[in-house]
Amino acid sequence: MILTQGDDPTSAGALANEIIHNIISLRSKNDTVWDTSITCGISTFPSISPDAKTLLHNAEQAIYYGKLGGKGHLTVYRTGLETRSTDSNLRTAYERVAPTIYALTAAIDAKDSYTFIHSMNVSKYAVILARDLGMSENDIELVRDAGMLHDIGKISIPERILQKTSQLTPEEYEIMKTHVENSTKMIRYLPHMDYVIPAVLGHHERYDGTGYPRGLAGEDIPYMARILTIADCFDAMTARRPYKKPLSVSYAVSELKKNSGTQFDPELVNVFIRLINEGKITV
Repeated sequence: MILTQGDDPTSAGALANEIIHNIISLRSKNDTVWDTSITCGISTFPSISPDAKTLLHNAEQAIYYGKLGGKGHLTVYRTGLETRSTDSNLRTAYERVAPTIYALTAAIDAKDSYTFIHSMNVSKYAVILARDLGMSENDIELVRDAGMLHDIGKISIPERILQKTSQLTPEEYEIMKTHVENSTKMIRYLPHMDYVIPAVLGHHERYDGTGYPRGLAGEDIPYMARILTIADCFDAMTARRPYKKPLSVSYAVSELKKNSGTQFDPELVNVFIRLINEGKITV
């Protein structure tokens, strides 16, 4: 991350292009073939990002947007309205990756229909929360895609574990936990899809730092991942399975409240509960 003076993305873009040019020149001088690319994201303070946290978040989102259009892009973060009106490549990129997303979810559906339905529900709940939070349409699309793909790594989990009706043994639970990193490994091989990896990788982290796979805590957990965590757990509690009756919405809400600040981001979970109470999130 590089911080520069001023609030002009043009000068920051010039610096980024100079860095990219120098790296490419270094590669040429050394006559070395690198299988790599450089994607840069730029955000400005205070015109677009009012504080340091938002500045970093928006710069990261700009990188993800750049990767949507193909690697090797330089992208300036704009407000949702500006981005929708000026970046026509993003919509084309979403349309390009959509068939891949649905093909993967169809594959998991063939192995375990619950996981497929669960992924659709998580995506739906996460989008409702993201929209209420005032996130840009591009961020909402990111949340939607991450929700659909967050459990795709369960394709690699043996069916005897995936569909087990009793409690998992400690060994089986460790195997089940590998689905998170397996999901990200699969996504890395997909063209233009790695923008969802931070959300997918972090959806089993806990706000108190006791989650997995990295044991991140609080705001170190990617914002999108904290959204997915709430949607994921709510659906896990309220969904119907052949061997398990769904828990009531009121009980699920009580669990969300009880785990606020330990498992869930307290601010986000309060918004989610409000959306349930307002009838905007329904089972």
